[in-house]
Amino acid sequence: MELKQLFDGKVSFIYGASGTGKTILVSKVAMELAKEGRRVVWVTFNEGRDTLFNTWSSFGWDPRLVAVFDYPYVPQYKETLFNQVIDLAYKEKAEVFIVDGVEAIVFDRATADAFTKMGIHTIVGIETRHNPMADIADVIIKLTARYTSYATIRRVEIQKARGIRVEKPVYYMAILHSGPVLLSDEHAVAAEQAKVPAPGHLASLIKEVPLGVNIALYGPHQRLTAAVVDAPNAIAYVHKPYQLGFFKRARPRLVSIYAHRRLEHYAEKVLSRYIITLDAELIPRAYRRFRSPNAVWIDIYTSPPTNADYDYVFYVDRNKIRVDHSPEPLESQELPLQ
Repeated sequence: MELKQLFDGKVSFIYGASGTGKTILVSKVAMELAKEGRRVVWVTFNEGRDTLFNTWSSFGWDPRLVAVFDYPYVPQYKETLFNQVIDLAYKEKAEVFIVDGVEAIVFDRATADAFTKMGIHTIVGIETRHNPMADIADVIIKLTARYTSYATIRRVEIQKARGIRVEKPVYYMAILHSGPVLLSDEHAVAAEQAKVPAPGHLASLIKEVPLGVNIALYGPHQRLTAAVVDAPNAIAYVHKPYQLGFFKRARPRLVSIYAHRRLEHYAEKVLSRYIITLDAELIPRAYRRFRSPNAVWIDIYTSPPTNADYDYVFYVDRNKIRVDHSPEPLESQELPLQ
């Protein structure tokens, strides 16, 4: 994967928890564009200027190639910060504009258009979680990290790439002394198998979803919510004996909460396209951070989950299925339940 082609001339958004490698990944691209003579301006609300310079120097990159401006994040002054950032971009004649912490400013489609009219051809936003900027971005990249006793495994998921042919949506990133290196995922599914029908009634709202996607459903009636995603070629993990009767087409399995914490380790051994878990609020988030790209993961809650943790979030009651969150706008935002 050519990193530069994902960012050059586009509005891009990259997000992930602290330590996943967002700053290093974007820094590599910034340095490549700067070496081509582009005017690169980097505004940071997260990493300090000294921290950035030290990081770049450790990889042998020249910090002088990128103009860095360090701003404090004051939530109640978002609009003021926005005006300052706009003025800065204009004054510095930026061609490549990077904002580390886009949540700190007001950012929408009009803002992106304004930057483009100013001659800024490449805009990159960095944030720890999903952000409204993602709705206007040409490219969306999600980074996650899994920590083992021998290495940190950083996963790079290309969730959206308008106008770019992406052969493999998932890569793994190695950080060497010279910078980040993207390694192809040899276990990635073939292109023709990369998407599968959405499970159960969700197929009426969204026809297909990528393998590896994380879906959350919540609502006051757990039996009904489970029935919405009940589908063949699915395995459902439940914690209470009576929940076994919630599924007619999926294969339910009764497990303890403790055993459920190890699902990410052994669920791959069960040949299922969809993996459904009930009482997801009882499972610590840390156990859901690194999941196989070979299945669709479906978590069922009784209370609203955090949208940023999932690709899709749906609310279910006796009357309807409602879309609360999705990577791209869907044709219908609500489906009546008979």
